Amino acid sequence: MSSVISRLRPLALVALSCALLAGCGVEPGRVGAAALVGDARIPVSEVQGRYRAVLDKEPEAKAQLAEQEQLGEFGRRLAGDLARRALVDQAAKDEGLRVDERRVREVIDSAGGEQAASAGQIYTADDMAAVVRSKLLTAELGRRYIDRISITYDVTSAATRGEAEQKARRMARSDAESTAVVTADQQAGQGAAADQRLRSADVPDLAAGTPLFGARAGTAMAFELQPQSGQWSVVRIKRRDVAPAPPAPSAAGGDEMRMQSFGDQLLRVTAQRVGVELSPRYGVWDQLALAAAPNEDETIGFVFPATDRS
Repeated sequence: MSSVISRLRPLALVALSCALLAGCGVEPGRVGAAALVGDARIPVSEVQGRYRAVLDKEPEAKAQLAEQEQLGEFGRRLAGDLARRALVDQAAKDEGLRVDERRVREVIDSAGGEQAASAGQIYTADDMAAVVRSKLLTAELGRRYIDRISITYDVTSAATRGEAEQKARRMARSDAESTAVVTADQQAGQGAAADQRLRSADVPDLAAGTPLFGARAGTAMAFELQPQSGQWSVVRIKRRDVAPAPPAPSAAGGDEMRMQSFGDQLLRVTAQRVGVELSPRYGVWDQLALAAAPNEDETIGFVFPATDRS
């Protein structure tokens, strides 16, 4: 569980975990819902059940999380993970994706069975089949589109989070406004460019790690090139095209991790289409990280849909 703990943000009070799980501050009509993903509803009781089951099987981690005042953040991460899996289910339904259950079994057996696979993880043995199935479906989503997407985009830079947000909001207004931002930055000597083109087939390794292919046309986004680097990229996706599916499977099909990473990027398109909403007790949905964040100031970046598609 140490790898899990290292990724959790500290919270001020252990008691916050009780508030996160207890259900205070829920809007009317959403009582008992930890998250809404399109029409799918994830109940708080499911998050609570996972919370107790995982910590019961990892008593040392439970004590360490309590000592480091991270129990509340652990509950938040569980809620975000369930929302993400609901997104995978929605994308698989949209695309008609299936995985062979024998493959699910093979992956679990190769890890030593459910108990061994879930040791030190935020999953229980009973949950491992669903976890593996979700990862395989994500890889299938990536495999289906890894060499079919092309985008046209504007890009500029920013030195602070506030500047990045301001530019992304402006660029989301229209293509013309986006061009104006880029032109002004070019005249000021900043690195910026308009109407750049990129095909996922040409850069499969880059495609697996960039959010650019996982946004609908008109979307503006801002993100740091490296966490806490102070170097922000601000991008507007002006056009996104998907080529027809080839008659034969993609030649890129063998690299499972790369396919899963690209599939992760594409989940943002599903999230934009169906919408993801967290109960305030679990914070906010981070549209770039595809995870729960404590508040809007702690997301890893910004995503703004087009406000003017003319």
